[in-house]
Amino acid sequence: MMRRAAAGLRSPRPGGSRRALRAERRAVAAVEFALILPVLLLLFGGGADLGFTVWARGALAGAVSQGAYYAFLKGPSVQPSAVQTMVQSATSLSGVTATAAAPGTYCAAGDPVALTATPSTTKCADGTYPGTYMTISATYAMAPMLPAFTGLGTSRLKETVTVRLQ
Repeated sequence: MMRRAAAGLRSPRPGGSRRALRAERRAVAAVEFALILPVLLLLFGGGADLGFTVWARGALAGAVSQGAYYAFLKGPSVQPSAVQTMVQSATSLSGVTATAAAPGTYCAAGDPVALTATPSTTKCADGTYPGTYMTISATYAMAPMLPAFTGLGTSRLKETVTVRLQ
């Protein structure tokens, strides 16, 4: 007994052993881990959801941009259904809903620019002729990876662009 006391290896309780001390430390570590696990899941799940949301928004914007580029190249005779197909095929996201309005004649004016429907034979207020425009949009329903922990429900991402057709 004299050796233990001299070496500073006394048990936490009278009559206890080192094995009991190790088991007690493991139990405390397990309880601490159980307490911190929901917080870690919330942080990592929320971070992963945020990262995926940013990536999905970029992918959706890229798909709408491809649709606008296609419509620009095809010109005023472009079919809205062809633009919708282009938008859906330009993204790796599944379940993207694309819409493309039929081309229309509009005057663009103001800051920010607003489009006003105008017959093609009438000049705009600023003296220019109206242009042919098409509005393209895409939506994506994004479900979070850990909805129970992050508290987020399904969110809808939407990207819209209006392109002047040549």
